[in-house]
Amino acid sequence: MSFIATKVLIISRCKYKFESSVTSHCHNFHHIMYVIGGRGTLFSGGIKHSMHKNDLYIIPPGTPHSFQSDSSKPLCTIEVKALVNDPQLESYLKLMSLKTVVPGVKVKLILEAMLEEATHCRPQYKEIITAHFIEFIMNIQRSICLESDDDAESQSILNMPKFSEEKGMPARQGGSAFEDDLAGQALQFLQENHERKIILKELSQQLAVSRAHLCRVFCQRYKVSPMQYLNNWRLKEAKELLVNSDMTITEIAAKVGFQSVHYLSRRFAVKEKMSPLQYRQKMKEIVELKIEEKFDIVDHHVVVQR
Repeated sequence: MSFIATKVLIISRCKYKFESSVTSHCHNFHHIMYVIGGRGTLFSGGIKHSMHKNDLYIIPPGTPHSFQSDSSKPLCTIEVKALVNDPQLESYLKLMSLKTVVPGVKVKLILEAMLEEATHCRPQYKEIITAHFIEFIMNIQRSICLESDDDAESQSILNMPKFSEEKGMPARQGGSAFEDDLAGQALQFLQENHERKIILKELSQQLAVSRAHLCRVFCQRYKVSPMQYLNNWRLKEAKELLVNSDMTITEIAAKVGFQSVHYLSRRFAVKEKMSPLQYRQKMKEIVELKIEEKFDIVDHHVVVQR
């Protein structure tokens, strides 16, 4: 699979105003739209698609389409514009429908990782963004393959917990095998009760095991202690609310389960090297990040700068 033949041109976090619209057009690159909030409507091929949170749209080159934001809940998206000339990736993309269903795939985490790389521009960030984009396509392709495969082994793979890039942040999964697992039960309890104060003693009593045994099993599975996981989860929830809501930082701290805004700020300082307010301002400033400087997009088409 060729990195050279795959170019991520632009990645952006967009917030469309009330009832704003983009008129019908097509382009010569792939346009990925992932809805992170609000509502909207996308029109393509005479079909009307209602856009809701966590919907993923993969718009291929040459496909006329238009979309508009809802009047009451403005559409918020993460979008990627990419040139794909790798034959294998192209073949995968051709199998994907405009509105793609991706159960179990951590689409948002991959896109946010790309957005973070584009924001900080650390060494080799372009190559890492391309790698994330390929990972993004391959994960969707995998989900399509697994969905069509009735084999029991494939189903068990689908039900395994998948980890995000943040240490100790596995994706939440269903299934009886997962629910019966001690570490899985602890994980579920922490996620469902993270908004209130939880101590290790309560968690161990809830699961009828000793604290030492619970910590050992949980650490073996997730590489962090239950309380470390809980703080990581709360921080992840806080970051999402900082970007996608108008709640105050004090309200967010209470909402996600931190005892005070000061504790939330300390966690942010350690993890993000900035305050919650600085994080909100930085992320909301992001509109469009250009990755490949030698390419421009004019009238929805990629042109090479001379």
